[in-house]
Amino acid sequence: MPPDTAPSRPGSATSIIPVRHNLMSLRRLFWLRWALMGGQAVLLVSCEAVAGVILPYSPLLAILSLQAVFNLLTGLRMRMHTSRGGMPSDAELMGQLMVDLTALSANLFFTGGATNPFVSFYLPGLAIAAAILPWRNVIALAAYAMACYSLMLIEYVPLNLHNPDNAINYHLAGMWLNFVASATMIAVFVARLSGVLRQRDAELNLAREQLLRDARIEALNDQAAAVAHEIGTPLATLAVIAGELRADAADPRLATTHVCAYLPDLQTMEQQLELCKSILARLRDDHETAAAQRIDAWLDGYVERWQLRHPHARLEANVIGEAAALPVEAARVGQILTILLDNAARSQLAAGHEQIPLRLAIALEDNRALPTLIFRVTDRGLGIPKSQRARLGEAPMTSMHGGQGIGVYLAQSAAQQMGGRLAWHDHHEGGTVAELRLPAPSLAALPAASPFASPLTTSPR
Repeated sequence: MPPDTAPSRPGSATSIIPVRHNLMSLRRLFWLRWALMGGQAVLLVSCEAVAGVILPYSPLLAILSLQAVFNLLTGLRMRMHTSRGGMPSDAELMGQLMVDLTALSANLFFTGGATNPFVSFYLPGLAIAAAILPWRNVIALAAYAMACYSLMLIEYVPLNLHNPDNAINYHLAGMWLNFVASATMIAVFVARLSGVLRQRDAELNLAREQLLRDARIEALNDQAAAVAHEIGTPLATLAVIAGELRADAADPRLATTHVCAYLPDLQTMEQQLELCKSILARLRDDHETAAAQRIDAWLDGYVERWQLRHPHARLEANVIGEAAALPVEAARVGQILTILLDNAARSQLAAGHEQIPLRLAIALEDNRALPTLIFRVTDRGLGIPKSQRARLGEAPMTSMHGGQGIGVYLAQSAAQQMGGRLAWHDHHEGGTVAELRLPAPSLAALPAASPFASPLTTSPR
């Protein structure tokens, strides 16, 4: 027999699943029908000589011929599916089994009806249907088989026996043959098909594991890209300070300047280096940083770390109402907010409003259908043109203050992975309000609040 799986595309999770399962089922029905027709032909030839049963040959031969023609058409249909790369539908397989049940009913009608020991041959056909078809189709076929059986309790052509006294022996012999044929069909077809299904389940499990591995790698790639974006700000600060130090060293007028005069610059460089180390440590310790934290316990530390990135900017953050007690995925939410706040700080700097503090407000929108946690970053910068706002986050694009839009693209992608979204609105006093909306997590995700939780409002001293 040919293999049970079709060629697959590498890298696709569904590629290792046997996509031609229905085609293999049709092929097995095709060969099983030839085998059953061969058995019918043997019985037609030998029944009278061996069992003394006179059969109505004309209708039985007509039924056998129609079965042969139908099976030849089935063979052509299989070739068509193979050449076109198609797959039989469940309705087509149901039609195949319906034809088989009809042929069986016709044969039984002319050979004793419900008194024929082969009348239980309906059961292997229904077992095959249960193995390859949805339950609705199986119920329909079972109802059809019961209707045919019930009809043959009333109307059928009686068997013509040479010796009616041997009817019981003939019936027992027929029941034995029926059992052998049914057991063979179930063993060859249904058991083999069950093995294929078990193999498919194993392959599906492998596909799920591969998907999980791919998801972990994709998440690590996203985090690495976000970390690379975050680390650009402290590196830019270090580059500016290094350039100033180099210029001072080359200036003859500053040749006698003591090192202690550069102490603030050196301290800033140390802070930026520590910030770079903490960002890289977060990439290494992804398992720990991905844990959920209460917003009121996480916010102060986050604001302090962000201030190290922008020592000349000011950030005022506050949590409103019940949002303080909610858990938040600190790593990813922190990355998104860092990108939004970085852009807001650069926009305000470009607009000459660096003295105005940025504002981060966190609130819970208590919608009964879908409670939403909202993070709003407000700046008084240059604003975002409406032509860009609709496409912002969908692809990298150049911003008004010199950015390439990669950070916003990463932030939108991360928000969508968390089931949320980013949106930007004009501020009534000028500037932009960037809004991160996430499904509100359950309060049961974290233990009760610690008595040492940080205050709900924080701002740099």
